[in-house]
This record gives sequence, structure tokens and C-alpha cells, in this order.
Amino acid sequence: MVITIDGPAASGKSTVAQRLAKKLGASFLDTGAMYRAVTLAAMQAGVDMSDENKLLKVMQTNNFQFSAKEDRMAVYIDGMDVTEQIRQPQVTANAHYIAAKSSLRAELVRMQRQFAAEQKKIVTEGRDQGTVAFDDADIKFYLKAYLWERARRRQAELQAKGGVQSLEQIQENIEQRDKSDESRFVGPLKPARDAIVIDTTNLSLEQVVEKVLRCVEDGRQKTEDGRQKIENPSSILCSLSSVVCHLISVIWYWLARWIFRVFCALFFDFRSYGTQNVPKQGPFILASNHQSFLDPIFCGIPLRRQLHFLARESLFSNRFFGALIRSVNSIPVKRGQANIAPIRRVIAKLKEGQGVCLFPEATRTSDGRIQQFKPGFGLLCRRSEAAIVPVLIDGAFECWPRYKKIFSPGWVTVCYGEVITAEQAKDFGDEKLAEILTDKLRQMQKQCRLRQGKQPHNYGFLKK
Repeated sequence: MVITIDGPAASGKSTVAQRLAKKLGASFLDTGAMYRAVTLAAMQAGVDMSDENKLLKVMQTNNFQFSAKEDRMAVYIDGMDVTEQIRQPQVTANAHYIAAKSSLRAELVRMQRQFAAEQKKIVTEGRDQGTVAFDDADIKFYLKAYLWERARRRQAELQAKGGVQSLEQIQENIEQRDKSDESRFVGPLKPARDAIVIDTTNLSLEQVVEKVLRCVEDGRQKTEDGRQKIENPSSILCSLSSVVCHLISVIWYWLARWIFRVFCALFFDFRSYGTQNVPKQGPFILASNHQSFLDPIFCGIPLRRQLHFLARESLFSNRFFGALIRSVNSIPVKRGQANIAPIRRVIAKLKEGQGVCLFPEATRTSDGRIQQFKPGFGLLCRRSEAAIVPVLIDGAFECWPRYKKIFSPGWVTVCYGEVITAEQAKDFGDEKLAEILTDKLRQMQKQCRLRQGKQPHNYGFLKK
């Protein structure tokens, strides 16, 4: 029985493969160790890593041995155990030279198949195991995760071993490795057509292993000769499971939206204007002023499209409340720090054509006035080609100012302004875009308050 687990760097495939092999009583084939072994031998020989002929000679003149030992694979070069040496960062950084050479990959694939032929059951992981090395494998998996999460995992792994490297540098290295793996001519990184794709971003290691194991057990069937075989129904079942989970998430979002609409109808005189300005399809950003804890609800309930929200990390400290807001698409962000990981996650959502709600003031108002927007959100527009919709919230401050512990019933109005297209946003710098949106919302606030007979806030420079 052959089970393949492919995926990009730091997606969790190695650890999952090791755990799965142990649970199934199978041998673990670590293809990365093979590539690193050849890399180490080449580095020790001092050869040019870009010279394919010299690297091939290194493979031919050295004796590489690989043996299955419990949940890992031991590696020997000319009889010397180098299992730990091949994990050095410099060896890992140079391994892509071996992966990019067609003659070397062909030889390594031969070695992998030879290793597998000597085992009764194997779990193998890599980047082309299900597409090239074992294209007739019994069952195939492809693990993926967002770049920011993979970088975080790799940093934790390095720190556990006493290594120190910035998250930004790790993320950049992984991103470069992804581009190299996906664009190479021979054995490019991609899921096999019949692979079960699992996103591990929000799953613990135990959850991923359990999910993979369940797919294996569900699809295992006895053939006529008594040999165990994994059939495609497993793939269908796991794919169906992912679809069901996504469907439940979508249903819960719209159910929560309905509950919040009822809540607002009971406690507020809630009115919304300009919803026709929100794009019916494609990525968009709602850039809103921030008056109260309820602002995400006020921004979202009038719309027929799902939103994702950025929320300060401290709100997730309570297990129940954190799980609740996470279930309605909230993404944690640390206030006052460079937040590359959540920003990349937001960009990924926008590139998928989804909507994101931001509060560029970065904190709730202390007097109802709109503070100058922070310019950072301009990056999101450029990276994702997202349109921007200015959103005004008025009345929420009177209902729940930041110095009160509980809200009071009252009038709340939400106005969705004219959209700024991605092309228009590109013509402005980040500072200019933030200034334009701040002025726009202040004008919208003035008009809104005058219509309701309220005294407009005095900013000192708005036209009468």
C-alpha cells in the first residue's frame, strides 16, 4: 500500500506523514531527506551547485543509504549517519538546486521507488509523489496552508531547535521556494488530479492526522486476493466532508446575520442607505469610521455579501467570545505592531473575490468625530485589485460610547458611499488615499446629521 502526501514547504506534510505511518504501521519515506542528502554530499565536495553534470557525478560516486526506523527515515552517506546534518538551514536552502535538475530528479525517483519496493506499506511525502514518483499510489493527499501560517510554523520549529530568524525573512524564503517549486519544468509542485486536498491553516496537527487517517480508513477495501486497496470513494468522501464544512460555515454566517438583524430591530432605530454602491461581485473593502463595538454588525447586516473583519487580538482571549467572532469571519490582529500574517490573509480573501470590512481609524472615536485614517490599507488595494466603499456609521457613538460598559437604544444610520475603483485608488499614494477617504466620510457625516436634525461635528475646515 502506497500513500502519498504532497504540499508546499511548511504545510505540515512531513510531520503528518510520520504520524500517519506510525498509526498504520507503515514505513515513512522522507523524500526531502533524500534531496538534502545529495545536497550535503555536494556541499562537502565543494562542487558548483548549478553544475548538473558535477552534481550527477556526486550522486554516482557516493553511496547513499536510506532505512526506515520507526517514524523517521535514517540517512547514510558512505556508511556515515547524516540524519541530523542534513537538517542544517544551509543544506535546506541549497536543496532546490537538486530538485531543479531533471537527471538528478530521475535518479532520486528511482531511489524512492526502490525504497518503496522493499516495504509492505509506505507513507511518502514530498512535492511530486502523487504526480510523478507514485502516480499509481493507492491514495493521495495534498496539504496546503496560507503562507503566513507556514512561516509561523517554520519559525516555531527553528526556535525549538535554538535557531533565531525573523518571521519576515522566513516568509520571504518560503515564498521564493514556492515560486521555484511551482515553476520548475520537471515535477512542478501541484496537486494530483485524484488527490484529496486539505487546508491545514486553521487545523491542529492532531486534527490533520485524524482527518487523513479517517480518509484512509473510510476508503480501505479488501480485494479478491486479500490485498488491501484504497479506492476513489475515499477521495469522494473527504472532498464531500470539506464541502459540507464549508456549507455549514456559510449557513451559520447568514443565520448569525439574521439574528443580528433581529437584535438591531429590537434595540435600535436602524437605517441604511446606498447599499447599491457595494459591488455585486469581485473584491471590495468597506472603509468605515469606528464608533462602537457594534460597528461590524452595523456594516454587515444590510449587505447580501459575506464580509471578513479585522479584530484586535485581545478580543480572542475569551475562549467562547473568540470562537464566536472567529466563526463569523473575524481575523485577529495585534494592535501597534507590524501584522504581516493577518494582512496577507486579508489579501488572500480579497484575491478570492470576497469582501473585507476595515476601520482605518484603528480605534473607536472618543467624541463621535472621525479621526484621520491610517494609510496602511492602501497596500491591500494595490495587492488585491479591490474596490473601496467608504462607509459612514452615525449614532452608534451616542448608543455605546467607549466609556460605557453597555449600550443604550437609539438611532443608528449607515451610509455606503460611492465606490472608489481599484484603478482610481492606484492613482493615489497611501497618504493621499487615506486623506481623501477621511474627508469624504466627514462630508457624509455632516450631510447625514443635517438630514436628521442633528448638530454636525465641527472639523474646522469643511465647506458650509
